Amino acid sequence: MAEDRQIRKLINSKQDVMEFNGTPSKNSLSDGQLAITKSNNSQLAVYRKKFGKLWKSYMSYDGSQYVDRNIIVKNNIIYNGYLKNQHYPAFKAYISTSADDQAIADQTKVRITFDAESYDVGGNYDTSAYKFTAPVAGIYHFDVKILWDNNYDTNVGDWDAEERHDLYLVKNDGNANPTSGNIQAGQLDLVSGTITDNYVMSSLSSDLKLDADDYMEVAVWQNSGLTQRTFSNNVHYWSAWTGHLITAI
Repeated sequence: MAEDRQIRKLINSKQDVMEFNGTPSKNSLSDGQLAITKSNNSQLAVYRKKFGKLWKSYMSYDGSQYVDRNIIVKNNIIYNGYLKNQHYPAFKAYISTSADDQAIADQTKVRITFDAESYDVGGNYDTSAYKFTAPVAGIYHFDVKILWDNNYDTNVGDWDAEERHDLYLVKNDGNANPTSGNIQAGQLDLVSGTITDNYVMSSLSSDLKLDADDYMEVAVWQNSGLTQRTFSNNVHYWSAWTGHLITAI
């Protein structure tokens, strides 16, 4: 709050203008008066008391504008530069060497251990729990791909016709055997013909509505009658999971 001794009145033909050191209070001004002070963002803050309230805006010397809280726009926003969302969550996780060749038992849903990151804007992905937690309510987009191994042992990479390998996005589950009630999106892939010692790929993309603090994980399932395994060789482009916020709601 500014004290009376910090105020210097500048009189013009229409109204009083006060220069403050600090932030003026509502009681420091008379109705209709203006106060100007230098703010922490190096712009001049302009305060005006009207209708019993204190109104605030900024004056800029370089064309940049600063806003304390929300901007509500009833029509389009048109800009010529680049849109920078510094706090919008986005991540890319993958299976590192330490989690290479994760075993996937026959007809068992298994959470995938994405234990490394290429990037994690906002720090919302947990490499030890293998999950992404939504920091705000919104619509989120996710892409997942899993490459199944072909040569870990004599069994992996062997598939008969019409056997399945499924991929799921699972919400708020937190265990290694997700239940169907927590599955939010899924992709079912059927093997068209007999495969021996060969790679197969599962992939899934989905937009999901999440509340703040909801968390997502990835799980797989297969029914080859064998224990299959994921494949990664410590790079992010074979088995990986990406996600980002589309819009907060």
